[in-house]
Amino acid sequence: MKRFYQTEWQGIQFTGLTTLSETRLAGAEFYNAFYREFFRRYANYDDLDASWLLNKKEVADWIAAQLKTSARVLSVGCGLGYMESYLHRNHGAELELHVSDYASDALKWLRQVLPEDRIHLVDNPVDDELYDFIYLSAVDYAVPTNDMIDLLAQQRCRLAPSGTCLIISASYLNEGMPMSVRIKAVVKHAIKALLSSAGFYHRGQFWGWMRTRSEYRDLMLGAGYSQVEDGFIETPNQRTYFIRGSV
Repeated sequence: MKRFYQTEWQGIQFTGLTTLSETRLAGAEFYNAFYREFFRRYANYDDLDASWLLNKKEVADWIAAQLKTSARVLSVGCGLGYMESYLHRNHGAELELHVSDYASDALKWLRQVLPEDRIHLVDNPVDDELYDFIYLSAVDYAVPTNDMIDLLAQQRCRLAPSGTCLIISASYLNEGMPMSVRIKAVVKHAIKALLSSAGFYHRGQFWGWMRTRSEYRDLMLGAGYSQVEDGFIETPNQRTYFIRGSV
């Protein structure tokens, strides 16, 4: 695992939103401040970066292609919900989509599209129905290892027979990089850490962890999935790592 940091997201600089920390993960105070600014600045999904939207569409179409007709689907940690909005609008006839998230504020736009009974907050019990397909897209980076294993184990208990749980990573750490590139990255990281400890440089908000393929496999196996496979979503615009497990 490798820690990483962010100074902005969706074109919004974090400096000035709230106090940033290089040691503590972003919490409720940070996200509340961020989403206040986010919805002040943007009116709808179409206002967001076109390349980000395209990548999300490609992943959503890939997910839809994995599903059987009438599949019951749960997106865990859907965030802004653009993929879910796109799936519901373009593939809604083929699936029954539900979502869950920690931040109610982030769901503002998705609530305009998805029926309210399909939206669940993590703090409240999700319906006790089982799902054919559960996915977590760009979620794991902000979750410590033991908590991530627990989260995946919870999803395993919600799977219908022959169901699948999928992780789509936005923080994949490529073990196959040339040694020279890896050495440069390590040196760069060490220099930034040294400057930060001396007070000459701020790396931004501690955002989470990057994980290797073997670490992703350990998450799935640790959560009790006996059949695990992984690979990459290959499109003209991206190469995105995924891993999925079934019981």
